[in-house]
Amino acid sequence: MRTGYAAAIDNARGVLSSLDPQAVCARTGAQWDGVEYSIAWFGENRPLSSGSGMEQVLWLHYLTTEGTSPPAGRLAAYRELSGAGFYEPIFYARAVSPLIKRFGKTPEELIEAGIALGGVSGQAGDASITLPLLPNVPATYVIWAGDDEMPPEGTVLFDGTASGWLAAEDLVVLASLGTYRLLSWGKR
Repeated sequence: MRTGYAAAIDNARGVLSSLDPQAVCARTGAQWDGVEYSIAWFGENRPLSSGSGMEQVLWLHYLTTEGTSPPAGRLAAYRELSGAGFYEPIFYARAVSPLIKRFGKTPEELIEAGIALGGVSGQAGDASITLPLLPNVPATYVIWAGDDEMPPEGTVLFDGTASGWLAAEDLVVLASLGTYRLLSWGKR
């Protein structure tokens, strides 16, 4: 019996192999070369086999989803998404808290990091950046700077269609990977 990422990858690959590649690509924005899918990941085209185990699981879940709605442009807090209630403390600990710790006193650096990763700055908070995590699953990272009276705050918002593309647990992982990419900016 296989466990961990290998089992999840095998199961999801089995589901993917039963689907029509043209339909998968039309729905998800992926590409199929007759042998392997590739997918836009943080704006960079990546073959499915090139990802880490965690990345491959996310990509396969995305490719095999029934989601059919492109982003609608309506931002939603994680807690508003289907199935998110149980995972909200984990989401905050992994995706939001590190974001606040790193950019809470220097929100302008969030914009610099996000643009370097292919993101687009926005109007939310004192600084916000929308990253193209997956073709139909962007996320907006927001920081409100702290001052003498209030500590910094932050959040990660998804398009309201996100839970149609990935389960709540996968969205925690996806947002966390985005946060850690932002945190690693400038450490190269």
